[in-house]
Amino acid sequence: MATSYTKDEINKACQSSSGLIIRQKDPNNLETPFVEVDSFLTPTERFYIRSHFPTPKIEPGSYQLHIDGAVSNPFYVSYQELRDMPSETRVAVLECAGNSRVFLVPQVEGAQWELGAVGNAEWTGVPLAALLERAGLEKGRSRDRARGSRSGNAKRKAYTTRYDLLCP
Repeated sequence: MATSYTKDEINKACQSSSGLIIRQKDPNNLETPFVEVDSFLTPTERFYIRSHFPTPKIEPGSYQLHIDGAVSNPFYVSYQELRDMPSETRVAVLECAGNSRVFLVPQVEGAQWELGAVGNAEWTGVPLAALLERAGLEKGRSRDRARGSRSGNAKRKAYTTRYDLLCP
């Protein structure tokens, strides 16, 4: 006789120790159960996790952020220097572009998120404006452009994801 399970029973069996739903184990992609997306701020331990690659191991003592481009004073800033700079806290929503992907017909590749790849939190950090002011952003520039890449191994295949972002 075949056993039938409800969607809630399957999700419960696929939960991590933190109670998040495991959508992918390697790299780690964990979804907040939608019934728990019920407050203005998402508790840290309930915030979804989206990873394209395994979590990198960063050595704070050697980490450096390079600020260059359309600036008069390009510079590097260390992790400790960033930590020592004045920071601000802002509330913002973060949502994976693939949130609700499981409902697409036909299905598409990627983590099969239901509705819990979204959260609202307080984020603290050094404002980009402070770094650009220090670098001497050229006059007449109205946008910031962030370019970079992430690389790693996923699905036993090494690759690099390049990105180019424009910030108004």
